[in-house]
Amino acid sequence: MGVLRRAAWPGVSAPTRTYLTPPRLASLPVERHQLEYSSRSLVFAEDGPRILRAWGPPERPWVVSVEARGGRWAIEAWGADPPEARAAVRALFSLDHALPEFYRLTRREPILAGTERRFRGLRIPRDASVYESVLYAIIGQQLSVQAALSIQRRLFEQTASVLTAGRTEVPSVPPPKTLLRLGAEGLRATGLSGAKSRAILELAAAPSTSPLREPQLGTMPLDQAIERLVEMRGVGRWTAENSLLRGTGRTDVFVAGDLGIRVALAENGILPRTAPEAAARAWGEKWYPGWGSYATLYLWRKLVADRKALAG
Repeated sequence: MGVLRRAAWPGVSAPTRTYLTPPRLASLPVERHQLEYSSRSLVFAEDGPRILRAWGPPERPWVVSVEARGGRWAIEAWGADPPEARAAVRALFSLDHALPEFYRLTRREPILAGTERRFRGLRIPRDASVYESVLYAIIGQQLSVQAALSIQRRLFEQTASVLTAGRTEVPSVPPPKTLLRLGAEGLRATGLSGAKSRAILELAAAPSTSPLREPQLGTMPLDQAIERLVEMRGVGRWTAENSLLRGTGRTDVFVAGDLGIRVALAENGILPRTAPEAAARAWGEKWYPGWGSYATLYLWRKLVADRKALAG
């Protein structure tokens, strides 16, 4: 199936425009290397230092763009009014997280000490929904980032999940009905395994009572939120934790079972890779109570940056 070029929102020919003043600790990422761990749906415009992202519910997506202009961020939205666009940018870049609190912890802990200067203002880039986060996490199970991105691109192509904002194409997560129409055979054609295809079809067919639709996922006790997501086919703890980190705005999710995190802990002399997952989780809970999501993010970023520095 070829990729359809469709409007970002029916009847929308020009974007709405608004501005937002970000908190002092908020670096707008304008280089791809700053987001290599999560660039799955971000688009860097060719005609300027803008970042574009599909947002909103999967059944009704729209596009938001953001660009730093002096002390403010200029925002455009195709399919949303100014308040909705500003709220999307605040969520997308986690602007309401009290980053100085996390930095106070990093300065006392030897492994991440200094990253509050090295990656100053880096915040968790959010997904538009838990549905989107679970879908991406299922695709990424036991795969490298590049392999997962390749499958995601083929999935966008198979489902024609591309919006247009001006002259820029923006990938949009395929809505449930589209995935159900694609079916197991179509999903397998993207490179997904049979097990992952079945899990994604069950995700797409999830009823209104599904954990995906629980607004309390972001505020209920973490273990309870993980248990709710693990009820779904193909969702284990790693998938649940990744989905909560990216899809809900929680700051307390330390993804102790992630291979990159285990490698980072080993290379920094904290724990051998063979140590139990519980030991890695205990480290995160000890040093970063309530801030495991950011400990995860900054460990990921430090691992990549350190390796690039050694290679260069």
